[in-house]
Amino acid sequence: MHGPFLIWPVAGVFVSMDAHIYIHIPFCLSKCRYCAFSSVVSKDIPEERYISALLKEAALCRERGIFPSGLIETLYIGGGTPTLVTPSNIKRLIDGLRGIWSFSESAEVSVEANPVTLDANYVIELKKTGITRVSMGVQTFSSRLLSYLGRIHTPERSIQSFRYLREAGFDNINIDLIFGIPIEKQEELDADLDWIEMLEPEHVSAYLLEHEPGTWFADVTPCDEDSVIGFFSKIEDRLRGMGFIHYEISNYARPGFKCRHNLAYWKYRPYLGLGASAVSCVREGTRWRNIKDPYEYMVRIEKNISPVEYVDNFSADEILFEKRFLSLRTAQGIDIHDMPKNVPPSLFNIKGSRAVLTKEGMLVSDEIFSML
Repeated sequence: MHGPFLIWPVAGVFVSMDAHIYIHIPFCLSKCRYCAFSSVVSKDIPEERYISALLKEAALCRERGIFPSGLIETLYIGGGTPTLVTPSNIKRLIDGLRGIWSFSESAEVSVEANPVTLDANYVIELKKTGITRVSMGVQTFSSRLLSYLGRIHTPERSIQSFRYLREAGFDNINIDLIFGIPIEKQEELDADLDWIEMLEPEHVSAYLLEHEPGTWFADVTPCDEDSVIGFFSKIEDRLRGMGFIHYEISNYARPGFKCRHNLAYWKYRPYLGLGASAVSCVREGTRWRNIKDPYEYMVRIEKNISPVEYVDNFSADEILFEKRFLSLRTAQGIDIHDMPKNVPPSLFNIKGSRAVLTKEGMLVSDEIFSML
């Protein structure tokens, strides 16, 4: 789509008092072997120009009626590696967005961080930007597995970066873990969970390694099913034992620290994506994505040309399926009347009028989702 922002709707937006924004920073120091996200490897990123483009896109969205009255409840800066951007430009971005929309007093403002980018001075300055939550891509505390995944940081750097964040006053930190790595040993997962217990983050995201097309892992034989089941069970048992709530298939939080931004996705709340390859859904049944190339994105924004690459429109049945699919991933579950037929009862817990996946159900969730 190449029209001058005509693609963005004014009428028909969600009737909602809450709104959510995702910012995509696509630049990275290197490409991880498993990564299928849109990213550009560069050591010299045009951060001033890119931040200016983001703010201009935001202003143009606001002019066209996006979130005219709703409060911004969450802002999530993802990537890529957002912490390649200097804290001063992160602050410029956040302050600029606050000048365009009204933010809730309790707004959650998250940034993804690569441990290798976090030193003591950077983290101190980051604390001054308005960031309230940091999600650190540790993936594993095993040197062997980090190398196999194509990560450039060390376990020691992850530990030190976490401590820098704590010393700077961050009290809402997520650690990302990956499990089901083909060469992973049980003792390596045990060690990862030992470090979680020692560091005491507020949130843990534990993702099964995906063998995505176009990545190094695409042609690698996945971890066998029995091992995946064992890893998943170990993670859930250990984290629950540490006091974490398992509130979504891949996510665990201490009480009061669920990721509000991700909860908004799972609850089908309106969100606006800004930046190269960012996806938006501000009107029920319509979703669009910006072009992937960040340099073409900047050129288009600077020329007042729409960065939107494609638009999807969904039928009422497709919307209903997506709402059920997203809700079933969470501890909220779905209405018992929406349960798939002929599913073994061991895969669901019935809580009043809601059906929630059991641990066994989570392990075969893809099959259950296909039956909705």
